[in-house]
Amino acid sequence: MTHTPAAPARQRWMFLAVLLTIAALILSACSAKIETQLGLESAEKGTRTILVSFNMKDNQDKVKGGTQALDASVRKHLPEGMEYEGIQSEGEKARATFKVSFSSVDEYHSKVTSLLKASGSDIKPQISIVNSDQGLVQGIQVKENFSSGDLLGWLPEALVVDGVVSASNKNSVLSSSDETTVKFGEKEVKNSGGSKISAKDVQDRGFRNVILDVKEKDGGYSVMVSFVAKEIMNTETASAVDAYLNQVKPEGSELKKGLESSQAKAYAPSASTASAKEEVGRTLTFSASSIEDLSNGLKKLFGAGSTDLSASREVVAKDHNFTVQKKISGLLDCSLLCSPSGDGLTLTIMDSNDKSYMVDPEGRASSSRSGGSNTLIAVDRVSSRQIEMKSMKVATSLGLDGSMEARFLYAFPTEDVAGAEQKLKDVFAGGGDDETEVRQDSDSTIVSVKVRGKDQNEFNQRLNAYLPDSKVTVTRPGGYHPFGSDYTVTPEIKLSSKLGNYYSAPFEFTFKAPTFSSLDQQKVDAANSLAKNSQHVQLTVNGGELGVKTDRGVSTTSGLTVPVSGLSMTDVIVDAVIVGLLLLILVLLFLFRKKIAAARAKGRERRAASAAALGAAAGVATGYGATQADAQGGYPAQGGYAAQNGYAAQNGYAAQPGYQAQGGYPAQNTAYTAGDDSPTQVFTPQHGLNYGENEPTKAMPAYDAQAAQTVQPAQPVQPTQPGQQVQPGQTAQQPVQPNQFGADDGDVLQ
Repeated sequence: MTHTPAAPARQRWMFLAVLLTIAALILSACSAKIETQLGLESAEKGTRTILVSFNMKDNQDKVKGGTQALDASVRKHLPEGMEYEGIQSEGEKARATFKVSFSSVDEYHSKVTSLLKASGSDIKPQISIVNSDQGLVQGIQVKENFSSGDLLGWLPEALVVDGVVSASNKNSVLSSSDETTVKFGEKEVKNSGGSKISAKDVQDRGFRNVILDVKEKDGGYSVMVSFVAKEIMNTETASAVDAYLNQVKPEGSELKKGLESSQAKAYAPSASTASAKEEVGRTLTFSASSIEDLSNGLKKLFGAGSTDLSASREVVAKDHNFTVQKKISGLLDCSLLCSPSGDGLTLTIMDSNDKSYMVDPEGRASSSRSGGSNTLIAVDRVSSRQIEMKSMKVATSLGLDGSMEARFLYAFPTEDVAGAEQKLKDVFAGGGDDETEVRQDSDSTIVSVKVRGKDQNEFNQRLNAYLPDSKVTVTRPGGYHPFGSDYTVTPEIKLSSKLGNYYSAPFEFTFKAPTFSSLDQQKVDAANSLAKNSQHVQLTVNGGELGVKTDRGVSTTSGLTVPVSGLSMTDVIVDAVIVGLLLLILVLLFLFRKKIAAARAKGRERRAASAAALGAAAGVATGYGATQADAQGGYPAQGGYAAQNGYAAQNGYAAQPGYQAQGGYPAQNTAYTAGDDSPTQVFTPQHGLNYGENEPTKAMPAYDAQAAQTVQPAQPVQPTQPGQQVQPGQTAQQPVQPNQFGADDGDVLQ
């Protein structure tokens, strides 16, 4: 068996390593070297000095215009917050000096933020400067999560823009590594963070772990802080720990011996006895009413000025779903409590539904750039929860004039959407023809959207613009129906474009019929048999209103039919015209009733006069007095006619003197002889002058004037008719109208 020697392979790897080293040296020779010195006069005031050194001889082919061009370009593009002291040359070497001065940590943080933004960096600066003779970790601690190279990120592109260096050499302008020192007064503090500052000079009595558990509760937060010792604390250490924690604990908090959190117990040193378990750590609990209260409590507890928390909430609409996103962000610094050699601070935040806040994906990059420190952590946590709609209602109505309206009511829990009213309005609002408002109703926030049109076509156009493929159809029979007709309303409203197909909120649909229309429960049930037979759907009719309720979400109403009975606008108009005409006739009759009555009275007078004239003419022609009918009606003998055959005059009227016999006729008061067949022979009627008297027809007896005058009572005086002459021996009287033209002729207007 033969073996292939491995020496050639090792030689190739060694040769490749040499090439890489040479390339690195060449690149480092071309790149500027960065040195940083952070000089602190106190925990608040200091100066960051950045020195950029480079060899002009090595870079003369890459830098056009030399140091003068470099200096001009730097001054032209120098961002706000940074000072520039120019370029100093010593032979072939040159050095540019930049400074960032500050009188407070807040000012320092503001200037650094501006410089990182000018450099195009997404780093959120974290700065902690602590010099304390209190706390469990005493001494100087300085931590940052950015380097001077990050603050000078604007420089390479500025040189490229001004043509000082080529674009291909942009990435080799600055070195990727630099030296960093920290001085507090005259004392140099050792930095272990490389290009990012992490320097400390402390006496360490801190905890191995500090575990912070925050949970939403009753609109605020409940907090548990677990302090895990590096080892079981002796009496001296325990006394020092208790003294300090009681000094810095938030107001209203409670400090207990031992550990209660299961997570904290997992990190605790091993202990078997009850007394030893009490000395493996401490547990602090307190409540906070708001994020401000929480932040202030943690500031007091941790003691570092950089600790700060803030919260925000936002309602986000995506794919027909609404989620409420709550964010908690800021900085937590446990430098005075956490041992530099320990595991640092651990944070857990739970929402009101016991769901954990997650690390915000958008803030993860900045959170990971903490300079390797676990005692100073950036907080970028987010909680996302889908908002469940409380109810959905569609209220439709049909006007008598054919106008139509639909109102869409989306109800959400106020506690979930508080502060996002405009967002809801923007999401649910339709086109310019609809009306949208947001209002509060008890514990609900309701978004109301109204769509309406003057007729079916206009309404459906606007409805389709708000909810695509939606319409409401009214089907009526044509023509005029004085007592109304049956018609149907078919709503096809598709809510999926706003709510998707799977929302589960209770749904309600209502329809209000126009005036003069009504609905019948049996007809509604028959037209919607499937819905009626479903245990999840309720159909109710109340006069002219229909209500449909279901405990499940509805994405479309296309299966619903509404049978209605009533008058259309045409029916109402025609009926109104007919009734109006009838009323007009009655009004006219009422207004002119006196004139009509007078006219009819004159008519009756004319008819009475005509009847009297006819009676007089008949009496002259026959020679007789009043007829038997006249006597029954209470009329006296007219025109001077005498009572015949010895009958007494009725109703108290005096008997009239007889007329003289005319030529050729026998004189009155002379009895006719039996069998006389002369033309003047007159027979009495079946009924005599006295009503109810019945006697056979017979010849009239001779008239006895003296006897008649003896038994005849005095006749009352009656007024004469206009133009009527009083006959000799006759008392003036009012002629009685004949019955056939009198009050019994059916006249309803007298």
